Amino acid sequence: MLSLLLAFAAFAQPEARVLDDWAVACDNARRCEATALQAPEQLGDVPSQVLLTRDGTGLSIAIDPAELVTGAVTLLIDGKQVASGTIAENYRVSGAPAEALAKAMAAGKWLELRNGDQMLAKISLAGFGGTMAYIATEQRGGMVALPSVPALRTASGEAATPTRALIGELAALGECEISTPDGLSVERYKLDAATTLVLIPCGAGGYNFNAAAFVLRGGKGAPAEFDVAPDWMEGDAPGVLTNSSFSTADGMVLTSSQKGRGIGDCGSSQSWVWDGSRFRMIEARVLGECRGSVNWLTVFRATPAWR
Repeated sequence: MLSLLLAFAAFAQPEARVLDDWAVACDNARRCEATALQAPEQLGDVPSQVLLTRDGTGLSIAIDPAELVTGAVTLLIDGKQVASGTIAENYRVSGAPAEALAKAMAAGKWLELRNGDQMLAKISLAGFGGTMAYIATEQRGGMVALPSVPALRTASGEAATPTRALIGELAALGECEISTPDGLSVERYKLDAATTLVLIPCGAGGYNFNAAAFVLRGGKGAPAEFDVAPDWMEGDAPGVLTNSSFSTADGMVLTSSQKGRGIGDCGSSQSWVWDGSRFRMIEARVLGECRGSVNWLTVFRATPAWR
């Protein structure tokens, strides 16, 4: 238990490190991700996407051009061909070819992905060498095991319905009665035999819609408890989720995802499972730099122990 608490504490305020035109982050298991950012002179262009991942199985690099193209491609660094292959949805290399490509990228200034004479992607390599050095330092001690958290997979029966009076009381507790836009409805999800999750609209701004999280038991409501609060907020106020979703595809997972811009090229997200008494975080992603990349970088993971 102590080690799990320390793991959470270590990521109380997670951030991706920005090195020129690259952003990089490593999570609590020392799995690292890096993404290319648009260079200043590229801002306004439709961005291509590059995601580099290094974990215990090795290195992989994926390049997604701004336009969907299939067929033969070549990779050039500063005008010199360094690799070739084919592309379907994206261009992906792993293992030894990825290591060779990364070594060449660290020594270059620009990476180009081409289909014949057609430029599919042009990626700035400023900061890439520092990014790889950062990853090497973070992974020097080897990978570590992910923490495991208890999680209820499913809940049978219908979600309870709070009374209008109770909704008003909870909205006031979350200070949502003034900031709630018209037309947004209260959401309800069954968590276990005795507990229903209630999400009450609690303000909006542009592309972000907030909801305060409460649990309903025996007709009484209370703020939902989180081991790590949404957006790492502190205090006793109800947790407020942004653009929340509740998935049951592989087990019950609650997610909050806050965009820094409408196109989603920066922001943060967290996901939790329900352990029977509180929500336990199983993933956190963040990207603070709004420069074209939609690859928010993972800073925390935990494995749900479903039951």
